[in-house]
Amino acid sequence: MTAIKIQTAQNTLLYQTKASLGERMIASVLDAMVIGAYALIGIFLSNLFSQDYLFITIFLIPAYFYTLLLELLFNGQTFGKMVMKIKVVHGEGENVPFTSYLLRWILRLVDIWMLFASVGVVSILLSKKGQRVGDIAANTLVIRKEASQKLQELRYAKKPEEGKKVVFSQANLLEDKDIELIREVLAFGKEAGYYGTAATMLKQTSNSLKKKLHIESDMIPVKFLEQLLDDYYLIYS
Repeated sequence: MTAIKIQTAQNTLLYQTKASLGERMIASVLDAMVIGAYALIGIFLSNLFSQDYLFITIFLIPAYFYTLLLELLFNGQTFGKMVMKIKVVHGEGENVPFTSYLLRWILRLVDIWMLFASVGVVSILLSKKGQRVGDIAANTLVIRKEASQKLQELRYAKKPEEGKKVVFSQANLLEDKDIELIREVLAFGKEAGYYGTAATMLKQTSNSLKKKLHIESDMIPVKFLEQLLDDYYLIYS
């Protein structure tokens, strides 16, 4: 599970979990099956009522715009994305505008239909945020819907008391793995009563982060780690 940060226009930091290449490919296959079934219905109706190719062409128009229409109607999801529980979001945490949906749909020609989708696959693999060319141009991301919500709840589960101020500004240098480590160590310490192995882990984690962030403090390990979490939230809230 790879977390990515989204800095909103309101300077709020959100955490999302990008969809994997496999999840996106399966969603695309499912969508292709839906489009294929729709096309077969058109052919069946054309043969049933002895209609010409003009009827089929008109009937298939919605299929051409399938991705664009579905993502507009269902907040960034096609049927395939619904099954895989992934969705399109804006790169700045806002609602995706029509122009972004339109641009990423147009660039499917480059990402998917040219060179057997190799352009899109390579772009997703090389991009830090898992973006194909259309996503980069439209400033969109494809994220795991449920996992991102759980991760965001984890990040904001501990809110500092009102009126608190930042003590260690270096908290803005903390990485995702640091935050996860702090939370896990604090949770283990609380469960174990802050004795024995838990006390050792708290001390080692505290010393390691002090060294990494170049912080000098006489706070006991548990208080220091709790303060870092508070500062982190205050800086990015």
